[in-house]
Amino acid sequence: MRKISRILPIAFFTVILAGFLAVQNAEAEEGSCYLKATNTDVFVIVFDMDGDGNQGRQIWQGRINQGKSVKITAPHGRLRYDYNSEPDKDQPLSGGIDHGCNNLETILVP
Repeated sequence: MRKISRILPIAFFTVILAGFLAVQNAEAEEGSCYLKATNTDVFVIVFDMDGDGNQGRQIWQGRINQGKSVKITAPHGRLRYDYNSEPDKDQPLSGGIDHGCNNLETILVP
């Protein structure tokens, strides 16, 4: 009986701690996703979007090599990106493509 009364508080504390850590992990994934370059290297500029669909501040810019991914965190859980599929040439960006960004999903960039 004494063993059970010693083990029970430890087990209870362990369950509470595991639940707390799971909630922290879920919150970390909210508003986060990956951009992945599929067919070629791309230069990408990423903007946050608010709940009304208005483009906000720039949250990331850079080159993504073919087959590689970059983790993005969008404060409102939505983003818009413009891209250049020939990053070694100076040319206008294409895009204005809107996406949801949550649960570490992968968004394929042309």
